Amino acid sequence: MRIHLIFALLLASACSPPSTVTRQHDDWTGFTQVITDEHEILRDTTAVMTARGIMIARDGKQGFAVLTNLRRLVPNGPIIQSMHNGDTRLHYHRHDRPLTHCNDRCRRAETGAIYMTKAGFEVASHTGLTLRIQGRRGRYTATVPAGLFAAVLKGGQ
Repeated sequence: MRIHLIFALLLASACSPPSTVTRQHDDWTGFTQVITDEHEILRDTTAVMTARGIMIARDGKQGFAVLTNLRRLVPNGPIIQSMHNGDTRLHYHRHDRPLTHCNDRCRRAETGAIYMTKAGFEVASHTGLTLRIQGRRGRYTATVPAGLFAAVLKGGQ
């Protein structure tokens, strides 16, 4: 019986997103940032994608986003053209295309953000966010777990 309980706990912890949330306040700019640890949301033979939930606040105003990092494991870096959740096109903005993970050879990644409203972030804290990613060099499907959104909302209180 104990072995089943231990196995169930290990399985549950392996499937749950990281709950570590960092809250920082910058006295100089007045910005407060709540951000989760990076969580892998996609891994297949051609690509790896990670995501972080973030909330930034100042003067009573808040902004919410999911920071993404997509890296291809095959030649040529990713170029994301659009991201959708179902039939809804998400407000994705590319930030950079850096060379990363230079152990044996560097790989091109694309970092960016999916900007969201507070209402959308709250809905995603219960349902998660399924991404359909259309890129010039591939199509991917990934799911940002609800726990990342919930952790940011809890950390922002």
